[in-house]
Amino acid sequence: MMSDGQSDGHKKVVDKMVTGFDLIHHNKPLQKHWIKRIVAYLIDFFLSSILVYIPIYFLGLAFFPHVALHFPAIAGAFQVFYSAVLEYNNRQTVGKMLLNLEVEGLRGGMDLHEAFVRNLSKIHGLIILLDTIVGLATEGDPRQRYLDRVVDTTVRGTSEPHHFRDFIKEHVRRPEEESGAPHFMERGMADIRQCRECGGNLESIDFGKSRCKKCGRIQ
Repeated sequence: MMSDGQSDGHKKVVDKMVTGFDLIHHNKPLQKHWIKRIVAYLIDFFLSSILVYIPIYFLGLAFFPHVALHFPAIAGAFQVFYSAVLEYNNRQTVGKMLLNLEVEGLRGGMDLHEAFVRNLSKIHGLIILLDTIVGLATEGDPRQRYLDRVVDTTVRGTSEPHHFRDFIKEHVRRPEEESGAPHFMERGMADIRQCRECGGNLESIDFGKSRCKKCGRIQ
């Protein structure tokens, strides 16, 4: 039986919230994932803006001269529509396809409503930035924006290394954990057998830490 002091110390470890910001600074696959997400977003932003700009330039300015003043709002709304429709039909926008990314429904699929909700923040650059920051600052899948959490979706690489997928699974709160089953941190670091960086085997060292036998990284 654990003493009260041991129990309290153990509970602090178990209850500590692990966020995307805690994980991203030492995990290169996660860093690469978000770099790809940013590049894919920029590709889609420029593509959807061009698709809006052409009809506005050739038709809107001729018949509605003041429509150019509303170009940012029109372009933002179109990007939400563009992203939602393509992700619902193909799980990928053009940018995601070029960067080998795809949207995944965590409950087995994604309907059109969920596709629109997860893309609502794309209506403005500052809103999607805030959406991303809140997602990374809270506990859960470090690949999720906040609106991904709302509709239970995430974005994954189509060629993600297996050790990175295992790393993600270890940091996502599972339904059985919510119902009282032990959290992965409660099971102890000894159960995490693969390096977060290179996928090598881990060996236990002092102070509850582990060292990768392959790359030597302490985690």
